[in-house]
Amino acid sequence: MYGMVNQALEALVTERFGAETWMSVRQKAGISDPAFITMKQYPDEVTYSLAVALSEHLQEPLADLLRAFGVYWVAYARRGPWGRIMLASGSSTYELLASLDAMHARIAISFPELRPPSFKVRPEGHSIVVDYHSHRPGLAPFVIGLIEGIGTLFGESVTVEQVASKDAGATVDSFRVSACKAS
Repeated sequence: MYGMVNQALEALVTERFGAETWMSVRQKAGISDPAFITMKQYPDEVTYSLAVALSEHLQEPLADLLRAFGVYWVAYARRGPWGRIMLASGSSTYELLASLDAMHARIAISFPELRPPSFKVRPEGHSIVVDYHSHRPGLAPFVIGLIEGIGTLFGESVTVEQVASKDAGATVDSFRVSACKAS
């Protein structure tokens, strides 16, 4: 993953738990780099080890932390240069989810080694189903948080239900998403 992902995780931890917690998590994860470089590609194991170390340090389930990181990721990206791209990619949760692949294609111009996931969206009644395709395992809770964060971005109340799981043998992680303007 690119350094910007690890920078976002660092920002989340330092904002919510303090710099000492981040230092402890980095040490527990065996990370010696003093800082992450936004445009540098890091092995996925670096990010996974940081997340596991944070889970152990806080004694919180990893899935809960990944979900919180997904919500945070949207706000973090919004504050940076990618915020304009996100807002130009849709004006609602459904629109942005449907355009994530195109948005990632635009971002890949700046990140030549980017291997983004793919999000396929299909309507289902008053909801949509999002099929999440990724070579990275275990990130379904992050995707749930990401969808919730997108809802917050647009002032919408979002309900996300995982309806298929790769961990349970499905070919793809799938989520039923319902969104409406928050009251």
